[in-house]
Amino acid sequence: MNARQMVAKELVAVAKMLTAEANVVSLDVPLLIRVMEYSKEDAKTDMDLHVAATKMIELSGEGRTLTMDDYDEIVGGASGD
Repeated sequence: MNARQMVAKELVAVAKMLTAEANVVSLDVPLLIRVMEYSKEDAKTDMDLHVAATKMIELSGEGRTLTMDDYDEIVGGASGD
């Protein structure tokens, strides 16, 4: 393997790592249960779920576990409220 191939391999590995980190959403159990209830009982449209998922992704970008303190911000913009 030449130097160019080694660098390319390393860049691919870094890209995979960054992509994997960007796709992680961490919820504590009480919030997980409430979000599941919201999706079954309160969300009126698929767009409501999309908005909530997008908000969870944005909030998780801060690298923390989401809790019930985040619930209103997650579903606050949905038409189900």
